[in-house]
Amino acid sequence: MELFQEAWAQAYCRKLNESEAYRKAAATWEGSLALAVRPDPALGFPKGAAVVLDLWHGACRGVQVVEGEAEADFVIEADLATWQEVLEGRLEPLTALMRGLLELKRGSIAALAPYAQAAQELVKVAREVA
Repeated sequence: MELFQEAWAQAYCRKLNESEAYRKAAATWEGSLALAVRPDPALGFPKGAAVVLDLWHGACRGVQVVEGEAEADFVIEADLATWQEVLEGRLEPLTALMRGLLELKRGSIAALAPYAQAAQELVKVAREVA
């Protein structure tokens, strides 16, 4: 499955709903999260794209793939190569954020901090899908 495509997004949402660890870690999470890829016409993303997850108390209530700018409570953006490194386990998300490879475009680190364990589970599940 290709990252940032509909089939991958649907599989990711399904896997989140099957994950007991995610359900527990994200029990108080309310809001949307977009994983966005920067524009890159050569890779098929002329305007960029994002997987927007509707997350609510440990469940993925829905997902959509959008072209261009994503509307979500939290938007994390990177180029496709960085996302591939993160999802293949070669780069940890926190390291990527600190190095500026992943960028929090909307939302704040302070608002995300209480959900650190949930964020780890989000990445773990995404790695299973990738």
